[in-house]
Amino acid sequence: MYEKAKAIVFERPKVVAFKEIPLTPVDDDTIVVQTTMSGISSGTDMKTWLGLQHPGNNVWYPLVPGYEAVGRIVHVGKNVRDLQVGQRVMANECRAYPQQCAAWGGNAAYIIKNRTTGCTGMDAVAKIPNNVSDEEAVVAYLACVAKRGIDKVGVQPGETVLVIGAGNIGLSACQLFRMRGAGRVILMDIHPPRLLLGRKYADEVIDNSRGDGANLLRQMTGGKGADVVFETSGNALVIGELNRYLRDGGWDTGSEGGRIHLQGDYPQAIVIDQYHRWFTKNCSISMSCAFRPGDKPELLKLISEGQFDAKGLYSKVAPVADCAVAYQELHRNRYDLLKILFQW
Repeated sequence: MYEKAKAIVFERPKVVAFKEIPLTPVDDDTIVVQTTMSGISSGTDMKTWLGLQHPGNNVWYPLVPGYEAVGRIVHVGKNVRDLQVGQRVMANECRAYPQQCAAWGGNAAYIIKNRTTGCTGMDAVAKIPNNVSDEEAVVAYLACVAKRGIDKVGVQPGETVLVIGAGNIGLSACQLFRMRGAGRVILMDIHPPRLLLGRKYADEVIDNSRGDGANLLRQMTGGKGADVVFETSGNALVIGELNRYLRDGGWDTGSEGGRIHLQGDYPQAIVIDQYHRWFTKNCSISMSCAFRPGDKPELLKLISEGQFDAKGLYSKVAPVADCAVAYQELHRNRYDLLKILFQW
């Protein structure tokens, strides 16, 4: 039992199959989750589908993509504590398959979770509260990614935050920054459909489609700029000029410069413009990857309590058997569609 399962497989860039594959063996430390819903990450998954992952990420084809998966526990090994058959959980990654690369590996009908396939505390399942839907739990993953970045860059009461990129992470970040007491959250993007979504979660939006976002931000902030710039677009070309959006500072005793956080997945090299333009900002630059143990339960609690809106963070639900069409559709309409979920 649980030796094979249907899975989404990228045979090579832009070639997708939905087929049965072998799974890693079940042992006494294993739980098995039957997937009920999963999602396409518009950043990581689509770059993998396009063949744009950096070789250093150790991604090869054929592979099982995805890390946004939820389901019900159908098997609990005798050494497992605190989990029971029937519980709904965020399952997310499966990091090993016998014949396919586990490029995060979350898109399989059965997800094997043990010390082989879940190697870090981040990989642990998280119980889903009864009043949180499967759809909400799927999109909670990228909200956790945004949370970790905010934990790292920090925000002080009253600070102005500029979030760049109105994808799932950016829209989640807008909500979380407001919860943390930011005085003003401004969302910037170059795609009007995304900014329409963003108006729900940010205090103000900037359409940077004409490349005048820095000037517009200065006008909105009385010439000051942002205290925090939170970059989520995944476009490496954006990073070189982030200093233009940041306030001046760090020249007086007790005064520090602004802060920039890089929260995207950047497959290309990052090149900044003339160094002195950054140097005189006295700014701090940080970055983060994924999230930490405990972030998933905390985010699910925010959804359960009605503090975080996850229902607006996906566009449609498709049958998983139509996965090949779904990736093409998301690529073709990537600025009109926020996220596609798969019903298993």
